[in-house]
Amino acid sequence: MTTTTIERRQHTDAGRPVDSTRLRLGAGAMVVGLLGQVPLGTLHPHQEYANDSAAAFHEYAHSEDWVLVHLGQYVGVLLVAIGLVAVATSLARQRGPAGFLGVVAAVTAVTSTAVFAVQMAVDGVALKAAVDAWVSATGSAERDAAYLVAESVRSVEKGLSALFNVTNGVTMLSLGVGLALTGRSRWLGWIAAVAGLGLVAVGVITARTGFSHEATALMLPTTAAVAVFAIGMAVTAWRRTDSGPSSAPAA
Repeated sequence: MTTTTIERRQHTDAGRPVDSTRLRLGAGAMVVGLLGQVPLGTLHPHQEYANDSAAAFHEYAHSEDWVLVHLGQYVGVLLVAIGLVAVATSLARQRGPAGFLGVVAAVTAVTSTAVFAVQMAVDGVALKAAVDAWVSATGSAERDAAYLVAESVRSVEKGLSALFNVTNGVTMLSLGVGLALTGRSRWLGWIAAVAGLGLVAVGVITARTGFSHEATALMLPTTAAVAVFAIGMAVTAWRRTDSGPSSAPAA
């Protein structure tokens, strides 16, 4: 086999999907992970304003499903991350800036999942224990001390949430711009990029204001954009085959 033939084959392989089955399963995992957040969000206590710690802590203390809900949320985010990595690693096979952005997206997707795992440990386990201790405390001194502990745990949770959203935003932004640069299904790439910018903004707002109304208001359309991207990616991945060269990773 000549050097020219090898180079041509490498160029062709770099322009086609690594594995259409991987992309299809990854896109499906994203959709399942996002859909799973809907009932979990309903089960999560949300009547009180999250930034009003005293009111929110009382509500959290009466939740019987707190730990299971947060474990479920972690599994959902893990499924979304699996899908993002599947798309990002396929994008990484492209030449030039698009391939580099695919590598960035894959790394930050894994990083954001690790951050979220710590956040769920703090929120789903540590905060619940601190809140329960505060509610059951007797005497004003003991109660005040328990509240300060719960509030400190809450502050750590807010910091982790901010970092998760920023890192997740970088993932979506890198993936979106990279997909747009490949020239196929460019609209999906720009939707992902917009969602990424929204997530970064949510992270910055959360770091500055906590779980404020501003952060919540921006999170709603941003989540909708992520859902549109996931569904669009799933439809695109399942409609395409890996026969013949492709200029973009099933997107």
